Amino acid sequence: MAYNKPLGELLIELGFLKVEQLNIALDVQKANPKFLGEILQDLNFVTSEEFAEAIAMQNNLEFIDLESIIPSEEALKLVPQNIATSLNILPISVDASYLVVATGEVNDLKTHDYLRKVSHKQVKFVVGDKRAIARYAEIYYYQLDNPIEVEVRAMVKKVIDGQEVNTPHLVDLLLNNAIKDRVTDIHITPEGMVSHVFYRIDGVMQHYYSLPSEIHPQITARIKILSDLDISEQRKPQDGAFSYSFFNEQFDLRVSTLPTNHGENIVMRLLGRNTSLFNLIHLGLSEENSKKIEKYFSKPYGIVLVVGPTGSGKTTTLYSALRKVDSLKKNVMTIEDPIEYKFSFVKQTQLNEKAGYNYHAAIRAFMRQDPDVMLVGEIRDEETAELAVRASITGHLVLSTLHTNDAVGTIPRLGDLNIPAYLIGSGLLAVIAQRLVRKLCPHCKVPIQKSTEELLEMGISKRVIEQHREPTLFEAKGCTMCRNTGYKGRQAIVEILEIDEEIEAMIVTNTTSIKIANVASEKGMHSMKEDGYAKALSGLTSLDEIARVVN
Repeated sequence: MAYNKPLGELLIELGFLKVEQLNIALDVQKANPKFLGEILQDLNFVTSEEFAEAIAMQNNLEFIDLESIIPSEEALKLVPQNIATSLNILPISVDASYLVVATGEVNDLKTHDYLRKVSHKQVKFVVGDKRAIARYAEIYYYQLDNPIEVEVRAMVKKVIDGQEVNTPHLVDLLLNNAIKDRVTDIHITPEGMVSHVFYRIDGVMQHYYSLPSEIHPQITARIKILSDLDISEQRKPQDGAFSYSFFNEQFDLRVSTLPTNHGENIVMRLLGRNTSLFNLIHLGLSEENSKKIEKYFSKPYGIVLVVGPTGSGKTTTLYSALRKVDSLKKNVMTIEDPIEYKFSFVKQTQLNEKAGYNYHAAIRAFMRQDPDVMLVGEIRDEETAELAVRASITGHLVLSTLHTNDAVGTIPRLGDLNIPAYLIGSGLLAVIAQRLVRKLCPHCKVPIQKSTEELLEMGISKRVIEQHREPTLFEAKGCTMCRNTGYKGRQAIVEILEIDEEIEAMIVTNTTSIKIANVASEKGMHSMKEDGYAKALSGLTSLDEIARVVN
């Protein structure tokens, strides 16, 4: 039986849409007779994934995140690629009784009947993001007919046999496989006998290939040519960039070379364009922390900082929270490097150091544009820090990121940037510190038992244990779905330092960070480690993973 609420109401109920946004979309529909879902996505009010979640709820079906699964070859082989592409479906898995298929058209009885006939099985529809279905159908059917690993092994054999190889094609294979496996960084590292290819997945380096050392110079030269670097210069580091297309999706790659005793080491950072952003709950934030962040992002003035090391998901959290700001009633302006996601009714600008348009130049320009909210991609220097803090105490809400290890450490860091203590205390609203931890693979995680005494001995606080009276602990095992790592995907663990009158007074009087942390803890602040332990006790990640990520 379907959940009979209209989609607009469901999207509002799920927290993906505001009433005012729905009303604007309905007005647009009067002038442009598209489906409401298309208009909401065209206006960037909801993501295609959020819309799919609402469709799933409306039809009492399971929503599936295609980022976290790998379709089985058996399921893919049951449905021809041209049929899957034309119907925009993706076979997921098959067993003795059922074929599970991801679709965005849940009431398509014709497709349902076709699949039942071709597979000779019962068909179970799960709901997926239409755009993700189209993308992954192309990728996984391509992989089915052209296994990248097989091609790479064949090229390695050619090199060993003394034959010529198509180096540009080999580089393409390495890039294609990285995109398929959702890699963030590619490392090509020369050693004595071979050149190793590592992919960083979910924050952890994984070894993929060992290539004959004699082909390393050709690979390096190819990447340098793509990046517009000097191929004759091998004695000093170089930095470059290039764009790459894979199944009509554009990716930007930032390239760094470093001379070593075995040759040039190559590291490529892979950046997808039009990054899909989720809401705060999807990022792994607890409902309590999500509400806190939404509260501070709706304040009329002050500064909110998201802090952590490089690669800790700061920008994603910042953008996800920015979606909660009412840009229909507030003048919202951003300076980004680069613009990764389009926001409706937000004035977005991109950093251009060569043209003199840097962060502090942007803040000065914004102040003449009657802003309510300013998003500054990163506070890097004293001038930007001072302008951001001063803007926050003159009636503007400023949102930004900063590199510090924890929330309380932000205060001395701002002091290092020569911001006076009284400005920090009066301007700062809250600091959100975070890390990313890997999620346990749902297909192979193994339950384990720990007594309360054992948990206490491990350093897990009593208040966290008491919140999980029946803890569900698991440890990583490994299977084909997660490349035998035991983990699939990541989520944020956070701590939120809220600046109330007492903590403001402590900042102004230069109280030590330790004392401020102790008072914040007494007031209910959970540390990142405690948030991580809470996720482990809920079965989402492992105790080993928390120990790896947080000291």
